Amino acid sequence: MTDNIKYPENKDFIFTIFDDTDVSVLENIRPIYDYLYSLGIYTTKSVWPVGCREKKSDFYGSASLEDDVYAAYIKKLSEKGFEIAFHGASMESSTRDKTLKGLNRFADTFGFYPRSYACHATNKENIYWGEKRFCFNIFKTIYKAIYRHPKNYFCGHDKKSPFFWADLCYKHFDYVRTFTFNNINLLNINHNLLYSNKYLPYFKSCFITSHANNVEEFNRLICIKNQDKLVKQKGICIISTHFGKGFIADNKLHPVTEKLLKQLSCRNGWFAPVSSVLDFLKEIKPAKQINDFDLFKLEAKWFMHSIMRIFTKKKYAKTEIEYLKKNDTK
Repeated sequence: MTDNIKYPENKDFIFTIFDDTDVSVLENIRPIYDYLYSLGIYTTKSVWPVGCREKKSDFYGSASLEDDVYAAYIKKLSEKGFEIAFHGASMESSTRDKTLKGLNRFADTFGFYPRSYACHATNKENIYWGEKRFCFNIFKTIYKAIYRHPKNYFCGHDKKSPFFWADLCYKHFDYVRTFTFNNINLLNINHNLLYSNKYLPYFKSCFITSHANNVEEFNRLICIKNQDKLVKQKGICIISTHFGKGFIADNKLHPVTEKLLKQLSCRNGWFAPVSSVLDFLKEIKPAKQINDFDLFKLEAKWFMHSIMRIFTKKKYAKTEIEYLKKNDTK
């Protein structure tokens, strides 16, 4: 599956995480990042540079870089070797001016601009989102029928829209997340985790990830059986998850997560942040423009995996609620 690729430091597999910052505050992410650091597992933490003004938002109370204490901790994570990524300017839809403000606040905080980006699902400024994620009409039609978003709701790529910022995206981001899947080894989905797409010209390079919405789904994905599979297949795993969703309760990491991460760290894996992994893949095999046949298969697989998620999604203890309430009173 790996085409005889030799991983860095003669490792047997690659494992990393892209943490969407939804419902994250300092108290419910610090324990897991401190634990990852102790294990030598370096991952990617996304942030919202600008806070939420709308109390009706499901994400109100989540931390942003406007919180100086939170920002200082995230800066320390960067200094330790974690990647800091962009999840949009804010948890609510952002016009071009607000997105520019967010990018500049990011740069002012860390001394550099982010390299990787994953959109926040409901924001209007999302680029090539909704039915525009897809390049084939059959999938566009199916998506519109299922999700019924207002026409042209997602318009970050539309030059006529006040939410347009796709030129800034192309300028700053080397890597943009597109599709997510349920498999521990992404090489089973597509040999090219990193690709360019002629239909999405504002993205330099696109990447795919595995999917685990919350702590219970994360634990299922990195179970011992799947860890064995990842090692045996010499695979690559990039998990998109939300560390804010149930990973921490009473300032302690979920005990199953703690055990599984410990066991994973003892294996001969390369545990580098997402952009470092993608840099490595680009160096050995530059991101090629995906052909229509492979793109069709990728989009079809996303639909199949999305349908499976409906029937296999796991509930979790929403411990983030107590932390969001505390953050709201600060």
